[in-house]
Amino acid sequence: MKKIKYALLTALFLSTSSAFAKIEFNIDTGGGNPGADAALISEVNKQFQLIDMTGFLQSMSNAQSMTNKGQGVSYASEQSLFVVGGGAGLGLNAPSGLTTNFDTKGGLPPIGVGLQGSLMVGVSLAKLPVPALGPIDLKRLTVFVNYFGLSNDSLVDSVTMKTSTFGLHFQYKLLQGFNLGGIGLLNWGGLALTTGFDVSSNSLSYKVGQKLETSYGGETLSWTPSAGSNLTLDASAFTIPIEVSTSVRLAYIFSLFAGVGVDINSGKSSISANLTGPVTNTSATINGTASLTGSEEKGPTVGGARFFVGPQFNIVPLKNTNVVSIFAQFNVATSGNYGFHTGLRIAW
Repeated sequence: MKKIKYALLTALFLSTSSAFAKIEFNIDTGGGNPGADAALISEVNKQFQLIDMTGFLQSMSNAQSMTNKGQGVSYASEQSLFVVGGGAGLGLNAPSGLTTNFDTKGGLPPIGVGLQGSLMVGVSLAKLPVPALGPIDLKRLTVFVNYFGLSNDSLVDSVTMKTSTFGLHFQYKLLQGFNLGGIGLLNWGGLALTTGFDVSSNSLSYKVGQKLETSYGGETLSWTPSAGSNLTLDASAFTIPIEVSTSVRLAYIFSLFAGVGVDINSGKSSISANLTGPVTNTSATINGTASLTGSEEKGPTVGGARFFVGPQFNIVPLKNTNVVSIFAQFNVATSGNYGFHTGLRIAW
């Protein structure tokens, strides 16, 4: 029985890139069949994003940095005392565009993906006896705190998920808003400066590998990682947004907010794999084993510009405050970053 050890990329692409320095695929088809070896390597390479593992991990880091942009604040509630709410959303990083083929057959996604939920509370200092700090009127300031955490191993079979986020933000009204006509049918929300920080993480642990199949010689070639196999994908981010935003409200029930910002990002995404199992084909002429082992990590793009916009539907509006609202926010940033989230806001 001839055992062939493949260091992916060097065997397939004759490159010494560090993207594969810690990831190795070992295969023994039981008969020294290089054609079957190459077919399985090609499929593993595609499904586990091994062509550019460093690029994939950076995409995951960028997506994680986008997951909660805007979830921890409110841009159109116009609160004078407080605002509370919650929401959920996702971040995507697709440098080549969102038309990428998403068919992973149970493997890793072909683009960076991050998911996050958050609960938030904001307190306006407008009614509090706070002094001015020189030219800074603290009564124009709202302080926001947001948090969410979840650990679950039963939502999806054989997958353990952990997610958490925490943020602290400060929103200062550079220009106060006003309404036209005196009855609130058309309101301008003013101009606001928002900054702070977000800390978030997602971890997925696959405790049992899925069968991976490809075609070779008119038959199906299968690799089935055993029950003892595991793969862990972690993504964490620390981001500092600096934003300028504004909003308008029409006929009480509809608001629109928009803004631009700069994000300072840090963190990392890492992968650790220990997948081992049998390799077989339809006619049972191949009976071997294969394993994918190793670990790597990569951080996000450090900085970038971002534009965001969102509609808000005010279910219970008052003259100057939107008491109960449902909103959505779309984020588009440099380096192929996209984000979307939706949620509920209650303000007074």
